[in-house]
Order: sequence, then C-alpha cells, then structure tokens
Amino acid sequence: MSQYSSESEFIIKYKSFVIRALAVVTFFIAISFADFFLLPTTKANDIIISYSTREVKGKSISYHFFTKKGFTFTTEKYVVDDADIAIEYSLLFKSVTNVKSKNKDYTKLLVNGLSPKGIQFYFFLVLLFSIAISLKILLSEKQFTENAFYNIICFNGFMVFLCFYMFYLF
Repeated sequence: MSQYSSESEFIIKYKSFVIRALAVVTFFIAISFADFFLLPTTKANDIIISYSTREVKGKSISYHFFTKKGFTFTTEKYVVDDADIAIEYSLLFKSVTNVKSKNKDYTKLLVNGLSPKGIQFYFFLVLLFSIAISLKILLSEKQFTENAFYNIICFNGFMVFLCFYMFYLF
C-alpha cells in the first residue's frame, strides 16, 4: 500500500517540483535554439581530416566529418569533396551551422545539431510540445489522476533522455 492516503497528496507534494523541472528543461532548450538560430556565429577555416559513413542495410544515408580543429558535422547522402572548408559554428555549443568549400555551399545538406533537417530539431520540438501540454495540465485548476501525473513525468523524462542521447550522438 502507498504511504499516501489519497491520490492528491502525492500530486500536491511533487507537483511544484515537476513544474520547476519542466521550466528548467524549457529554458535549456530555448538557450539551445537561441544559440543555433539567433546568436552570432563564428567563422573559421578548417580542414577535413576524416569522415565515416553511417549506413542502414548497406545503403549510405549520411557522412559524418571530423575537422582538424575538432569540429564535427554530418551531411545527408553527400560527401564533401574539398578538404579545405570554411565553417561557421554557434557561440555557446560550437555546433556547425554552415559549411562551404571554394566550389560549393554544403549548408543545406547539413543534418547535425538543430538544423531543420536534423533529428535533434524534431526531438526538441516534440519535447517542447509535450512540456506545453504537461504544464497546461499541471497548472490547470482541474484535478487529474496520479496515473496522468506519472505519465507526464515518464514521457517527458524519456524525451529528455532521447534529446541528450541525440546530442551525444551528433
């Protein structure tokens, strides 16, 4: 048996903590988006030293590049031909936002970081949408079940884990 005599005692005890945790996650996502899309970028000339191919069922789907200055970026279905490149990267998280060689601009082919073609972008959007719905439920005057409270915690926690994992991978 639960140590709480009613469903609402457990919710009342942890509701403010969950609201603050969701607000902190939203703040960090906002910083990430601001870093990638709003803050000024830094330009640097760099050299590609190696790349790896990411394949699914024998088909090449993306190329992950490593540069001499320690930057990494990924393109979809296209290999960067020149080793000498000019990159632009974000101020805080050093995410590569633009890649150009003397002959071609590869920016629209990037799938790393929060670029709209990247998977992190969509995971962050799903998480933000989930947080918005969760906060609407938590801040409403209507009562909700303990199961709904657990669902809010578990789904948002799982999405935060996936976002960090995608951040680690890319």
